[in-house]
Amino acid sequence: NILSNTELIALFKSLHKADRVTEGLVTVGLVGYPNVGKSSTINAVFLEKKVSVSATPGKTKHFQTLYVDSELLFCDCPGLVMPSFCTTKADMILNGILPIDQMRDPVPPVNLLCTLIPRHILEDTYGIMIAKPLEGEDPLRPPYSEELLLAFAYNRGYMTANGQPDQSRGSRYVLKDYVNGKLLYCYAPPEVEQTQYHRFPERQKEEIDVKLLPPRQQRAMKMGTTTGKDIDSQFFQDRAQTGFVKGRSDFPNIRPSAVGVSAEQQQQQMPGGVMIAGKPWKHQKREKKEKLRRKYAHLDQH
Repeated sequence: NILSNTELIALFKSLHKADRVTEGLVTVGLVGYPNVGKSSTINAVFLEKKVSVSATPGKTKHFQTLYVDSELLFCDCPGLVMPSFCTTKADMILNGILPIDQMRDPVPPVNLLCTLIPRHILEDTYGIMIAKPLEGEDPLRPPYSEELLLAFAYNRGYMTANGQPDQSRGSRYVLKDYVNGKLLYCYAPPEVEQTQYHRFPERQKEEIDVKLLPPRQQRAMKMGTTTGKDIDSQFFQDRAQTGFVKGRSDFPNIRPSAVGVSAEQQQQQMPGGVMIAGKPWKHQKREKKEKLRRKYAHLDQH
């Protein structure tokens, strides 16, 4: 039942009928998980802001006592996270009990989020393309946390120092969107079917083929798994076996000339049809200081 302000005060005063520490005074303590409405209940009883409230868990830092009248005393205490075997830290983070900015491992809560929110809702909400399941996996399985965070972080430009998508930073934005209601999921009340209580809308945006994405984005979205197709493409691709030397070299088996000047072009034709050799000492310092990491940058692609 939903009680009014006066009804709630009357209920608190009638709870304890035995002997009291202070004669004629009922002390009511509000104890529970963080961010469940303890301080908000006190403000609702007083009909004014007596204690500070915040959507971030852990706003109440110390024990507070507030007198409603001469017969009722409220005790507001900080939120307590009790040991529990039925809920995990991932559940507490998604339900707003634990602060998102203080979590150490974003994988369990994001994995739980992916099981609650369908793939097409995540893609439509953020305008991203999540990698499809690999060959041999269930095509209808929910995305892994790494698949979602790689696509989200790359799309938003959250990159680490070594050029990889920053999954830790991206996870905080995604989890805060869930807690704030941007990613909406409603739990059904008891004895009500969840699929009938909350229905997700159909896909709004056209699905994009992963092969049409830029190569760099494809590499960024790819997880650290190697498939049989990757092994075949690496084994059967045509690669010319060449060496590398500094400066120009006209030996075709070592490295073709990168200057673009052939031997015929180096010869000049004088008046009268006489052919003379060009200046062989010219154009020999081209690429003399070419760095190997720049020459073979394709081998360092992530």
